[in-house]
Amino acid sequence: MIQSSSPLKTVLILRLVALLAFPAGVVLAAIMERSALMVVVLAIGMLGVSWVERLRLIRLAGSEDRPDFSGFLPGLAWRIGLLAGVFILSLGILALFRDVSLARGLGLPDLILLLAAAGVALTANRVSASIAGREMEGALAQVNAAFGTSGANDNIGDGQPGNGDIIEGEIIDRD
Repeated sequence: MIQSSSPLKTVLILRLVALLAFPAGVVLAAIMERSALMVVVLAIGMLGVSWVERLRLIRLAGSEDRPDFSGFLPGLAWRIGLLAGVFILSLGILALFRDVSLARGLGLPDLILLLAAAGVALTANRVSASIAGREMEGALAQVNAAFGTSGANDNIGDGQPGNGDIIEGEIIDRD
């Protein structure tokens, strides 16, 4: 039976959607001619989503620690630079076709844009993590079944023909 979309492909697409949610939000902010402060707000939102995902992965690993703050400022600076570049490029392309006049402050549309980008990123990450978790459990069950009590090598050494030692990839009969 051939599936049209494998779960791994779905997981990767959802991860890509989560990665592109905030750059898409910046492009949308440029199209809506929102304030340049939106770049900083979306970068902080992007850092917040990253913090939530790191915390979730640490909890999933069974630890009670918190993520380290040592990379907070460099991470914020990197995100601001990335989103500022996308914002400036979007405004440059937009300015080729019409006059651009940015808003002077933040408002309700900016909050809605931030919540939408963060919601898309968090939801995509959560769904892809659950799909990946199910697939990993299935793979581990298959591996455990192969090496479990009903494995193919359980009869080695019980005197049945065909059983023997494996030395350098060759089966050496005990006869």
